[in-house]
Amino acid sequence: MAELPVHDLPDTAVDVLRRRARAAGIPLPRYLGRELVALALRRTADDTVVEFLESEGRDLAPEIDADAVALVRSYDLPIETLDVLGRRARSAGLPLGEYVRRELIRLARQSTVEDALLEFRELQEREPGLRLDMAEIAAAVRYARGE
Repeated sequence: MAELPVHDLPDTAVDVLRRRARAAGIPLPRYLGRELVALALRRTADDTVVEFLESEGRDLAPEIDADAVALVRSYDLPIETLDVLGRRARSAGLPLGEYVRRELIRLARQSTVEDALLEFRELQEREPGLRLDMAEIAAAVRYARGE
């Protein structure tokens, strides 16, 4: 995987990520880069594994391979982000590209009320005659989610 193309992700994940990027008013690669930086800044369960393995003397320094270069080029990732994601990937026994792919899919699956509203807004844009009460839709989604 010399590039980390979005078309390598499931269509449903790409749709969600594109919708979020559009709502943020930024291009998809920039949005994904921002989300990967945020992921690296958040502590995850993988960090506990990294810390344990490193305390046991295991070298988890990320490999600077084609995937690492593609991540930097495609998503303009800082080296600190690449280091965190690379160490997590090595601790999971995954190539960096596969680890990032898995995390982007996971990110897309973590739907929010705003995601649901964005879908309904897109539907309304495609069908201008369709009248939707977004406040009622938001309330129904929150209720269904137990919020």
